Amino acid sequence: MVNPGEVKDLKCPEPGCDGELVLKPSKYGQFYGCTNWAKTGCPGAHGAHPDGTPLGIPASKETKQARMKAHAAFDRLWKGRGARMNRHQAYVWMRRAMCMTEAEAHIGRFTIEQCEALCRILSEECDAG
Repeated sequence: MVNPGEVKDLKCPEPGCDGELVLKPSKYGQFYGCTNWAKTGCPGAHGAHPDGTPLGIPASKETKQARMKAHAAFDRLWKGRGARMNRHQAYVWMRRAMCMTEAEAHIGRFTIEQCEALCRILSEECDAG
């Protein structure tokens, strides 16, 4: 369990920021916010599980956008109309397609390059299917 205000050695991922991310409460639940927010307005932030542990690896705004795009593309495999597999099958497919272990195959841990690769593979998969 992580306590609000506790530093988990999470460096702020925003370019040029030397701050750290600390656990903070909000009306939506806990999150990690940059210690430089009050001084500089740094938008560095990261999600937290209910027990306070970080969700994935903190990312810059650009990486977060790439992750959201990759997740939207990936989720079409198993969510909604036209879904071709269940959630478990989709994650197994992603691990194989990306040559990753189960621990590595979480979009919340991906770099921009990995997100782009997943989107490319998904596009090819959809074109072939």
